[in-house]
Amino acid sequence: MQKLIALAVFCGLLAGCQEDEGDTTVRDDYTNHFSALPQQAIFPQDNQYTEAKAKLGEFLFWDPILSGDENVACASCHHPDFGWADGRKFSIGVDGVGLGPDRIGFAETPIHAPTVANTAFTGFQLNTDPDNFIAGPYFWDLRADSLETQSLGPIANAIEMRGEAISEADIFPTIEARLANIQEYQALFSEAFPNEEQITMSLVAKALATYQRTLFAGNSRFDQFIAGDTSVFNAEEVAGLNKFIDAGCARCHSGPMLSDNLIHETQPVLEHSPAVRTPSLRNISATAPYMHTGERETLGSAISLYEGRDDLDVSLGDDDFGKLEAFLRTLNTPSLSRQIPERVPSGLPIGGDIN
Repeated sequence: MQKLIALAVFCGLLAGCQEDEGDTTVRDDYTNHFSALPQQAIFPQDNQYTEAKAKLGEFLFWDPILSGDENVACASCHHPDFGWADGRKFSIGVDGVGLGPDRIGFAETPIHAPTVANTAFTGFQLNTDPDNFIAGPYFWDLRADSLETQSLGPIANAIEMRGEAISEADIFPTIEARLANIQEYQALFSEAFPNEEQITMSLVAKALATYQRTLFAGNSRFDQFIAGDTSVFNAEEVAGLNKFIDAGCARCHSGPMLSDNLIHETQPVLEHSPAVRTPSLRNISATAPYMHTGERETLGSAISLYEGRDDLDVSLGDDDFGKLEAFLRTLNTPSLSRQIPERVPSGLPIGGDIN
């Protein structure tokens, strides 16, 4: 009898040591919080998609001709090998050499570079009418009201692309003159904008924005689950999704982008850092490091920042982190574009000094 009692006590202790499976019930209210991404990008009325415009934008995105010293491109810090970000805590701009975490230089940005995938849907919410949707605003502080405006910001920035040799007042006219002196760019702009006689930075911005809107990253397992195919999630992923909702994470990380694209002044996560817009969680496992300070190297460590937070609806502990991470990985898109042009019209190195 004593042996049986001892065995029962041992089995009870063992069961207590096993990780709680959590709530694995597939609920019927997920669409109150989320929706799948639209099946295609949404383009604004004043900058509708054309193949010629997207082709021009792709060349410009990869061509360092847009930088002051012609050595850095948009793709230097937004590269498909790193989920269209750069895999760094802070990006290295105008004096940088190399790609991603291996890039070296002294011109370092003060904030983490987010991915440019799915920028066509920035600001898209559950109740958004696709026919009247205007994407934005952009940047961590929401200072750019459109993707066209955002596209020119890094070009004028002394750390990111402009450098110190050319003034902020002169950089745009300088780039316009460079592009106008290249016959292939003259032809590309004429094809993309047949009613325009001159190459202007406004047209550069429209082409860049058009190309970036083609960087579509939908059809993840999460999209399939929300659309009704609940068989694509395992029990751990369902438990993680349920915990994500129950803890209140979906108050800010909601809708098709899992972001309300708002700045929550009262809820900064990191001490001694400014409050910033809620980032999208799409393809999150491909865009480490995390947070706008880039201070969390792994997805698990980023999730652990929320342990013991008193502003959550339920407390998060060690048993929850693995489930939440499993859920967040369902937001990965296997078809995320990785196309890189074989050349750019300027003849400069593709993507700048990244090799």
